[in-house]
Amino acid sequence: MSKEEKIIQVLKIIFLVLIIIFVSTFVFLIKYHWTAYLYLALFIIIMACYITIHILKSKIYIYTCPKCQHQFKISFFKDVTAYNAGNLSKILVCPHCGIKEVMKASVKKLKR
Repeated sequence: MSKEEKIIQVLKIIFLVLIIIFVSTFVFLIKYHWTAYLYLALFIIIMACYITIHILKSKIYIYTCPKCQHQFKISFFKDVTAYNAGNLSKILVCPHCGIKEVMKASVKKLKR
């Protein structure tokens, strides 16, 4: 596992914890009349974490077409909107052959 993948895994764990806190604090917001600014700040932190995860994923992963073996990167927007098809897989359209299929992700090889 590369350094970038470890960073993404840590961010995913933080994201999950923040979602749990977000949902559980909603009860306190209603019951104890907490300020909505605290809830809004937590929401902004969650969205920042979500965006960071997808920016990193779009930069370090490449996808391989199962038909023509063409390797390509996807944009941040495509990473957010494409359907997930399992662990490190998305349903994408190959830019080379045009087939819509489940594409597996792998870590981009860095040129040294």
